[in-house]
Amino acid sequence: MTVDDILRAYYAAYNACDQAALAGLLHPEVVLRSALGEQHGREAYLATYCYMIGAFVDRMTPETIRVEGEVAIVAIHDSLTARADIADFMGRSVAEGEEIVLRLEGRYRVADGRIVAIEIAAVG
Repeated sequence: MTVDDILRAYYAAYNACDQAALAGLLHPEVVLRSALGEQHGREAYLATYCYMIGAFVDRMTPETIRVEGEVAIVAIHDSLTARADIADFMGRSVAEGEEIVLRLEGRYRVADGRIVAIEIAAVG
């Protein structure tokens, strides 16, 4: 699979809540850097993923994917709809059913057909 194919499969698995498919796309030592901190390893990534999909209906739509060698830079539209009231999500309370829309940029590094590093940051 190409880097573009891997990223498209990643977003399809993420949005389908297919943890097994998602895990298969991640290197065992994947590093995730985001507003929630830094996680090391597939299990830590999946714990963060399970938290997010447990708290929210989380739909990440890649608007553009630009591949530069083994790195993909992705413009992401992220729609988070709270499944229940959340007292503190990144410094704010969120009511059940409330939608948060985030504009994000993701940088994904791929090696040997798996994602080895992910950096997610807010844009604007």
